Amino acid sequence: MIDTGLIVFAAALAVFILVCLARWALAVRALRADAAAEYAGRVRDKPGTIKGVSEAAFIGLYVRSFQPRWTLYAAIAASAALAVTPVALTIAGSGYELIWRSAGAPEWGGPIGYVYQFSLFFGTIAILAVIAGAVARAYWRRAPEPWTHALARARGEPIPEETTWRRRPKWARRVRPDDDEDGDEDGGTNADPDAAR
Repeated sequence: MIDTGLIVFAAALAVFILVCLARWALAVRALRADAAAEYAGRVRDKPGTIKGVSEAAFIGLYVRSFQPRWTLYAAIAASAALAVTPVALTIAGSGYELIWRSAGAPEWGGPIGYVYQFSLFFGTIAILAVIAGAVARAYWRRAPEPWTHALARARGEPIPEETTWRRRPKWARRVRPDDDEDGDEDGGTNADPDAAR
């Protein structure tokens, strides 16, 4: 029999998936409206920035660059976890059973003890970690190019290089080479605090 807690967890995960998908759909709809307004403004004020780019292509580039991709990938990961968890529990339990029986089926390691629960828990976590890693890898591999690069590519221009000089932040420490020949970490002062007295 399935525990009520598992059903509640699965329902909460399904709600999370639906919320993520709804968030993505609403964001894409708002981005499409923003892109249409941006295109109209650029046609009126800065036509050189969209030379050779149709409105449909501009909207597609805009949405691809600024859509909240994390919501889609969170929904994919949660869906995979929801679908794979029963299979992972079965694989982890069967794997433990196989190892337990091949070890002579000692009493202390039966399928109701703490060793079984430990292996079931961490076996399932390991399988879910593989899924999370695959989704994270896909998220970063399929990242869209930056907006300025996508727009330049659509205009048929070379991708702009970042040539602006950026001032060093005040909070950043300047690194100075250690000229101390002794190799003291404190810049050549005596490491013994009592010697200074």
